[in-house]
Amino acid sequence: MSVVKKSKRRNNYLLVLALALNICFWFGSSDIYAKWAGVPPVPTHNGAIMMGLGDPELSFRLGAITLQNLGDGGGRVTPMRDYDYKALGEWFFLLNSLDPASDHVPMLAAYYFGGTRVPSDVAVVVDYLSQVGLNPAGVKWRWLVHASFLARHRLHDTDRALDIAYKLSKMRLADDVMPLWARQMPAFLLTEKGDREAARQITEGLILSSHAFDPNEVNFMRSYLVEQLGVDPGEVEAIMQERAKSEEAITGRSRTLPAPQPE
Repeated sequence: MSVVKKSKRRNNYLLVLALALNICFWFGSSDIYAKWAGVPPVPTHNGAIMMGLGDPELSFRLGAITLQNLGDGGGRVTPMRDYDYKALGEWFFLLNSLDPASDHVPMLAAYYFGGTRVPSDVAVVVDYLSQVGLNPAGVKWRWLVHASFLARHRLHDTDRALDIAYKLSKMRLADDVMPLWARQMPAFLLTEKGDREAARQITEGLILSSHAFDPNEVNFMRSYLVEQLGVDPGEVEAIMQERAKSEEAITGRSRTLPAPQPE
């Protein structure tokens, strides 16, 4: 047998052996997957800044990317129930301390992590959003709206939702205008609880105390008193006349509001 034939035969044996080893390895490891280690330990504030080479903004971005990609790897997605929400809450507040102006982490908390159905985990998200939403800058107030929604519909805690809604309605914003529906959230919740008298007082107070509302918003409150709270239309008309007198005293001219169209 020539040297060339011996060499080819040896190479063929080696290829068959390599293929056999590869098949054995595949059968032995096909059920082995990378395991997620869970939510990483939360560093201290100074520790987080050191991880970003002394730059708080870089530290914030590194932490935000970590949260954004938690549990997703190797083609697998981790169920919400497997997250340690206590550690997540600590991450939320840490990153907020590094960059309180960003809405990236509140959005992750509200629209992603807030999807959990475990009440104790939802409570962590509500605690976080109800804190960051108190920032009067920009549109941070919307996180109070989301916190109130989660408290009412996921925790089924109307009192907690109402407490958050009251904080929202009393906010004085630095550079934004809060819409009427946000100011009136306590009235909506009180109506749901059956406390129509308190809801009426809030709605009347908004009508009489603020003159910055659009006429359509005022008419909405006017209709809400009649259609949702059952207030007599004559009483509502008296409230509107009182508002008109107050507005005339402030602006020096009368302002006629269009009547709401009946359903």
